[in-house]
Amino acid sequence: MKTSKYNICLPFEGKHIIFNGVTKRFFMVSNQNKEAFMQILSDPDEYTDSYGPFLQRMKDEGFIVEDSIDEFVVVQQQYETLREGKVYQLMILPTYNCNVRCWYCTQHHKNIRLTTNDVQRIKNHISFYLSHHDIDGLRIMWFGGEPLLGFKQIDDISSFSKTLCEEKHLFFSCSITTNGILLTEKILRKMKELNFTFFQIAIDGIQEEHDKVKVVQGKSAYAQTLQNICLITKILPEARINLRYNYTMKNLKPDAFMDDLNRHIAPETRKHIILSLMKVWQEDELNISDDDLDRLANLASSSGYTVRVGPGFSICYVEDKHFNCVFPNGKMGKCDNIAPDECKGIIEETGEIIWEKENAFETNTVFNDSESDCIQCKYLPLCYGPCPKERDVAFENQRPLRCKYKHVDKTWTQRIIYYCKGYIKND
Repeated sequence: MKTSKYNICLPFEGKHIIFNGVTKRFFMVSNQNKEAFMQILSDPDEYTDSYGPFLQRMKDEGFIVEDSIDEFVVVQQQYETLREGKVYQLMILPTYNCNVRCWYCTQHHKNIRLTTNDVQRIKNHISFYLSHHDIDGLRIMWFGGEPLLGFKQIDDISSFSKTLCEEKHLFFSCSITTNGILLTEKILRKMKELNFTFFQIAIDGIQEEHDKVKVVQGKSAYAQTLQNICLITKILPEARINLRYNYTMKNLKPDAFMDDLNRHIAPETRKHIILSLMKVWQEDELNISDDDLDRLANLASSSGYTVRVGPGFSICYVEDKHFNCVFPNGKMGKCDNIAPDECKGIIEETGEIIWEKENAFETNTVFNDSESDCIQCKYLPLCYGPCPKERDVAFENQRPLRCKYKHVDKTWTQRIIYYCKGYIKND
């Protein structure tokens, strides 16, 4: 037997957490016993007689493995399993326009939207895909720009897809990423008919700061958005709401933020909301106060919200073998983080996609690059390396893959700790 190379030991509230990246299992030990536990895990065969039952549990939970097991292969198999979802995830951007202009947005908004012909081709594509693949259902992910500016197209395509899935006895649902400003009772009741089960809505600090980022003439975007979130919970009580707090060094004000939020969200409504704390990508990790972030997470949790910090442990949805993205110019891409004119896929009248260029990232993974920073990284089963778009650029330029994190240990220590905190709280 041998210790897992993906064991990670971290200080935690006066103790230590020992965490395994492959199984995502963990246990806590006192500071005085930490070294003894790590010694047992580092040379398990020496302790079989004394700690047999404990070592068996450690084996069951992945902290120790058989000598013959290549854990890198195990992680690669885990990655392939994650890519093999049985639901077709189709992201659709009905428009590239937006009713606000957030400073951190990566898009260059243009007033382009799906045409009637584009909508028909998308319907043809959905029919074609469901008929030619062994899948269990369809999830349409509405994105933008601001997708609610194209609600007519949302209604049309979603209605068609729901009926088609019902005829084929397949699962169907919709999700949407929106700033929430344009939601109305009428739209939400229609969304309920169309099986909308997930909403992601961003917030940018306290009301004063949010309204400087998302400017709406004559009213507060903050108040309107939170009012509409409350409306979602009344009309679609089973839907999940991911309220994404885009924090920076300047807007991370735990007490003021929670005071503002709780004034608008009643206690009985908070159980419907996941408060997702996500650093704005332009902000340096070292500028963020760990104490402020921790206080915010604790305040939010004690207020009744489910709290998540960071994106968690998984592959990007773009990596799913059953994922495609339709842009508002009617063309198809394998990643939503590109400009519409960079798309390489055309939807034929039959609904089939014709790719102008092979999507290399489907085969060019971190596991194909022996010189990658990721090969020996202990965080590999949590991260799986750079995103598909970054991998494409590296492989095209014949460069080895490099770590995408500026402060990798700080980033992953934080995510592991908050992951463990979530389980500890639930237990």
